[in-house]
Amino acid sequence: MNRRSRPGFQWIISTGERYQQWRWSLNSVLNRILTSAVVTDGVENISLRHPEFPDRISHVDQATGSLLQRAVEDVRPAVSLEIGLAYGISTLFICDAIQKLTTPGRHIVLDPYQNQKWRGIGLRNIREAGFDSIVDFREEASEFLLPRLVAEGVRVDLAFIDGLHRFDQAFVEFFYVNRLLRPGGIVLFDDASRRSVNRVIRHALTYPAYEVFATSAPPVPRRSLMGTVRVSAGRLRAARRWLRPDVLQKDWDLGVLGRCVALRKVAVDQRATHWDSDF
Repeated sequence: MNRRSRPGFQWIISTGERYQQWRWSLNSVLNRILTSAVVTDGVENISLRHPEFPDRISHVDQATGSLLQRAVEDVRPAVSLEIGLAYGISTLFICDAIQKLTTPGRHIVLDPYQNQKWRGIGLRNIREAGFDSIVDFREEASEFLLPRLVAEGVRVDLAFIDGLHRFDQAFVEFFYVNRLLRPGGIVLFDDASRRSVNRVIRHALTYPAYEVFATSAPPVPRRSLMGTVRVSAGRLRAARRWLRPDVLQKDWDLGVLGRCVALRKVAVDQRATHWDSDF
């Protein structure tokens, strides 16, 4: 059975008990925001909701924050990258873990809408938390900045993709992150349960250089007999040509359940021109 036939991911526990254990060691600004569910631009207190879609929470949850910090602890990045700042909650999680490293690294963050849509609140929170010396902020769209970073020879050890969640946008972001990410590094996808992002993750897992590192969801029960038959059929070339990948392999087969999915780059990406001829 190959490494993708059965979930090899590790669960990031998100129970209240686990949260109580580590929340008090967080930066005080992050702890205050998580406790109050409120941010401020210095004039007005604002609920942690998307400014254009008030029914949607606009920040990462506790399980995702824990996964981000675990990824930082694992790779100990000299340079990390984050696409999407918003109110800065995920950035605070990441920088909180970076600051605790023996040699804190540089964290590149890009968000073209930080001052326009998010009132500069993410940057305000970074400064208040004392992380402005770690963060290299770029108020620029990913499709313009990422190729420039590649051209400049920048390499990163960790990347968090949490910008616009359209398929084409997330796909372009992963394309360049793959060029930037060192072997052994980790790329994390937020909102992984959205079909658009899920399709990008599934595509990434067809690369020989990637495998699931961890997710923010609990493990699933043992695969049923029908599930085993379905996965076996998916190894047939004819089936792969005529049936959609998400029909042949469910998310639980791949181990990509949950809001946040982390993939490790286990080798240099050396795909040949014809690598995807069966897809």
